[in-house]
Amino acid sequence: MKLIEKEIHDWIKSYVTISRNITVDENLRKSDLINYYLKITIPNVFESYAIILHSFWINNKPKKEKPNFNIDDDNDDEKDFERISWTDFFKIYNHEFKIENCLKTKEKISSENGQFNNELYPGEGLCDKEHLISLKNLIIEIYGDENVYGYYTFLSTVNWKSDKLYFGKISEIEELLNNEELRFTPSLIYSDNKNWVLNSDYDLPFSFIGGEKKLIEKLVKENHNEIFEIQYK
Repeated sequence: MKLIEKEIHDWIKSYVTISRNITVDENLRKSDLINYYLKITIPNVFESYAIILHSFWINNKPKKEKPNFNIDDDNDDEKDFERISWTDFFKIYNHEFKIENCLKTKEKISSENGQFNNELYPGEGLCDKEHLISLKNLIIEIYGDENVYGYYTFLSTVNWKSDKLYFGKISEIEELLNNEELRFTPSLIYSDNKNWVLNSDYDLPFSFIGGEKKLIEKLVKENHNEIFEIQYK
């Protein structure tokens, strides 16, 4: 994908980060936190929506140490960590997974137990590569190798100097993951045809996607217990 000198499109500009001024009923924070975040990250213009839960990571090699142990990145090889879904992580701590209250349950587990040395919590602004590849393949299957934009807010870049907008084919999206000037995954990926948009906010351990029902249904089915269809209320 190529870096282009162009402003992000108006229809999605206001939803780039959760710090943008989107007016949402603050009562949703207590009654439906997932829908609250959905409304400030994705416009209500699509047929269907889903939440993509970024994975927990577990390393089963070292002895499990007490909570709040500082993980030394130099000593813990990333290849020793394995992806684990929120559903399976909750089981470790004897908590039931329910999508409607999973965010509060995650915080409860963290506050009760802290983070052990062999655990990595879901990355904020870091959608799983596996989920992006799944999305890429489904887009090509349904729409063909269509043109897409990949947008990085400046906080998701290495130098923190300016936002960056890339343009290319959906088949090229993985190139951005190997770009040394970028951190995380794109803040936004969206179709030139406005068929769908994926938002991975740098402050959230999950992403949201809006699109046609046929895309969302296939994405959810292909990523069981990791991506969940939700309603825009």
